[in-house]
Amino acid sequence: MEDRIDKIRELIKEKFERIDWQYHILPVIKYAKELARIYKVNEETTELAALLHDIGRIDLKNDENHHIFGSKEAEKILKDFDYDEEIIKEIKHSIESHRGIKSPKPVTTIARIIANADAMAHFDIVPVLFYWRGTRNQSLEEVIDWADKKVERDWNKKITLPEAKQMVEEKYKAIRLLIDSLKEYK
Repeated sequence: MEDRIDKIRELIKEKFERIDWQYHILPVIKYAKELARIYKVNEETTELAALLHDIGRIDLKNDENHHIFGSKEAEKILKDFDYDEEIIKEIKHSIESHRGIKSPKPVTTIARIIANADAMAHFDIVPVLFYWRGTRNQSLEEVIDWADKKVERDWNKKITLPEAKQMVEEKYKAIRLLIDSLKEYK
């Protein structure tokens, strides 16, 4: 079984640009696996969902519906690797519901873990968030406002598991300090 997940991990790593893999997918996997151990859910299924949660972003110019497209892409990949229908269903739901606001609510523990891990990853990579947003021809003030809203939405709406909040609380406080000090100069 480990062989299948290793192959999928390599496939996904090749599909993503290095910066997306390194600064988003890997942190999501890290947090998802930690939460899977805490909540005693299947770690392989959780890791697969984390690996595939943003697969829909790769071929889309506008990632507004990447969770819908990604669910279909993940299903194809998982079927190619002969995963059971129940596992595929769980992973599809996790992908479809990981965005929080723009998708159905996560109803399974693994789906809640993926939504939380996706938001938690943002707390590890704040400078990268500024970089990504800055490449969209926005002013620094617009990027700061966007980051402020994103961090607050993640903290208040997407990070719903108490253990997840506890894991990133210090980072959240540090980010708040940074953003608040930047906003002083607006």
